[in-house]
Amino acid sequence: MNSEKKAKLLEVYKKYKGLMDFLSTHYKLSINDLAILEVIEENCSKQNMLMQPFLKIATKELDLSRTKVLASIRKLINQDRVSKVRSEEDERKVHLFMDEGNAQRYRDLLDEVEAFIDK
Repeated sequence: MNSEKKAKLLEVYKKYKGLMDFLSTHYKLSINDLAILEVIEENCSKQNMLMQPFLKIATKELDLSRTKVLASIRKLINQDRVSKVRSEEDERKVHLFMDEGNAQRYRDLLDEVEAFIDK
């Protein structure tokens, strides 16, 4: 690897580390949490989605373990960024949902992340 590519690699690393610190400090989120928010927004903002199919989508799309996805979902629910709703017909079934207010908060978060990356 030549010195120019090494410098580029170091620059990417610094941006990534800076973004991780920014998310952790300002929002108490990780990069995984941000990625899972994106998958939730894509799949759960228009209608509720059962937890099990969502877990399959998220683990496959993000190449994360089921445990990591569940931990992030729990954190996001505790931070009131997404909602967990039990089925009225079958209490064993749990749905995920991102209402319009949470979707707007997520878009605002993405705007702040973009501003951080661009500086």
